[in-house]
Amino acid sequence: MSRIPAVLLQQFVGMSEYDRTLAIDKISRELGITENEILSQLEEFRSGGIKPSNQAKTAHSLPDRESKFTTKEEGEGSPKYLQNTHKYRFSYDPSHSGKKRQSEVEQAIVCPNCNAALGIPSIRPITIKCPACMNEATFEN
Repeated sequence: MSRIPAVLLQQFVGMSEYDRTLAIDKISRELGITENEILSQLEEFRSGGIKPSNQAKTAHSLPDRESKFTTKEEGEGSPKYLQNTHKYRFSYDPSHSGKKRQSEVEQAIVCPNCNAALGIPSIRPITIKCPACMNEATFEN
């Protein structure tokens, strides 16, 4: 029988009965342990009978992180353009004038400060203000 990390058992102790039932169900599927085994380890933990390990044993490895954005590199100082702009919804301003500006979106770039996707028209020069980080940048290309 594998041991449940002490951090998880401590979290179970502080939960309501309903939340504990849901959490135990989730952990049993993740660790491959039956719910009865988890409940018995929880009871032993409450009574102070066991000292479980503090490291969770995961049965699967996490996938490598990949960028969601495919960019085509331009010259220095120009924005990083995104491909497949139809996949993104650029709706920052719900006002009537904001919806009009959003209908003019033809290109998508990456904010140079926080890498957020920004929809822009093809007019140049253009000054953009990122709604995520409030960074302002001007592009002439």
